[in-house]
Amino acid sequence: MSTQNLLVELFVEELPPKALPKLGAAFANTLAASLQAQGLAAADAVITPYATPRRLAAHITGVLGKAQDKAVQIKLMPVAVGLDKDGQPSPALLKKLQALGLDASAAAQLNRQQDGKAEALFLDTVESGATLEAGLQKALDEAIAKLPIPKVMTYQLHTGCELPGWSSVQFVRPAHGVVALHGGSVVPVQALGLHAGKSTRGH
Repeated sequence: MSTQNLLVELFVEELPPKALPKLGAAFANTLAASLQAQGLAAADAVITPYATPRRLAAHITGVLGKAQDKAVQIKLMPVAVGLDKDGQPSPALLKKLQALGLDASAAAQLNRQQDGKAEALFLDTVESGATLEAGLQKALDEAIAKLPIPKVMTYQLHTGCELPGWSSVQFVRPAHGVVALHGGSVVPVQALGLHAGKSTRGH
């Protein structure tokens, strides 16, 4: 899969000058760690934080548009619970399979493996990799929530919200813009009541 560099920027009002290095590093590192955990960024990705009085940003190299699918094994239940004395699926197993979006025919594909002292039924499946849009949204939410801010302020949103003038968010300073670029393409994420675009601003 091809990769592109990712740039994420929050454009805000004047940030506390003494906190800039810590805020910039925390924002970039949390963002990158979340993307790496989701398989969207490599462990050796180069992470560059930026922090100025009016912006927090992170540049991360080699980010995928979609993480690779991965094989996963799901433990369903002990064999004694999942199969009756004739080896047929029990109602409990059928209900569990149904919750996973599978029908009774999937019971024949289950693996029996020792799990501690008892034998259990396991389902081998493939988990679809996260898309960059969903993965970056999760990472951005985490990065903002984990910023080392001793005191946040609450302010009202006037556009792009459910109740203009009444809906509010909390952050260290009011935010006025979000940039999220994967190569030259905008990643449509949201933060602090703002929709990401590709335009930044000067001081």
